[in-house]
Amino acid sequence: MSAELPGRPDGACRCFFLVRTLLVFIVLDIGFRLFGYPRMYGFVHRWSRRSAGAAPPANPSGVVERTLEGARRATRCYWRSGRDCLPRSLAVYLLLRRGGIPATFHIGVRRYPFGAHAWVEWEGRRLDDAPARQRRESYMPIISTGAGALPTPVRRTGP
Repeated sequence: MSAELPGRPDGACRCFFLVRTLLVFIVLDIGFRLFGYPRMYGFVHRWSRRSAGAAPPANPSGVVERTLEGARRATRCYWRSGRDCLPRSLAVYLLLRRGGIPATFHIGVRRYPFGAHAWVEWEGRRLDDAPARQRRESYMPIISTGAGALPTPVRRTGP
């Protein structure tokens, strides 16, 4: 039985987290295509803030693990074969914040060789990042939002 969904069998919980994550992926995918990144980032930021004052769940570690499992499974089913960290991280961030978990969303860059990466942190650890990536690659955050971070505005450049 799950602490997050009382009275439901474990398989139903996994299905719930998978379907919920797939729906967020679809909304993000459509939103990125129609409105672009700055507007979608603003939407996710505003929507996640609505739950910032929510009471924390009784078992936050369980909620984090179930959300990450749902994101991994949904990524295999839907999202570009798991190569796109931005929508996956935005989805995990949004779902955790809506669930009362004080997560932080980051976008960072690496100077040489140039690279960019998006990730979510909770209680000082990176979530849903391969351990090898965490050790090998150090990214300097340029955008951070959520618990323990000041919101970083996203400005549109160019015409």
